Amino acid sequence: MVLKEQHQLRKIRKGNIASFESLFHNYYDGLCGYAESLLGMKEVAEEVVQDVFFNIWKNRKTLRIRYSLKSYMYRSAYNNSMMYLRKMRREHFMEDLSRPEPSMDDPDPSQIIQLDEVSSLITQTLEGLSERSREVFRLNRQEGLKYREIAQKLAISEKTVEANMGKALKALRNSLEKYEQE
Repeated sequence: MVLKEQHQLRKIRKGNIASFESLFHNYYDGLCGYAESLLGMKEVAEEVVQDVFFNIWKNRKTLRIRYSLKSYMYRSAYNNSMMYLRKMRREHFMEDLSRPEPSMDDPDPSQIIQLDEVSSLITQTLEGLSERSREVFRLNRQEGLKYREIAQKLAISEKTVEANMGKALKALRNSLEKYEQE
């Protein structure tokens, strides 16, 4: 890392707001432009970049940057943008699952009933899991966190996250297989 960046980061770690504001003013516009190119939405890009700066300030005392402050911030903006896109894709997918396919005719009542049954089955299956498995599943599938991030958030090992995710997916597969056989 460049000496100037090291010095600025050292000041930020100590809580120097002026150094943090300088960092913000130097990189905010560039990061917003970059995030907007990934997301296609200016307001969302600004929120993503604000999260980058918020996390830098929040974690300033423990933040360890090995190479370049600039590359760290751009990588963070990229990661936050991708998390946002995954979350939106998942929410859109869940909305699509919860509503019947649009058609020219009235929707087939049996399809609506079947969709409700499957949604209810998924909810029941998840409720039957241990609290830990349910939380791991939610963090991964609904919030888009990676196993490593979940492990850090819940203070457990990645292997424990994998095991709990495996239990949740196995339970869902078994429930859906039983449903299909009925």
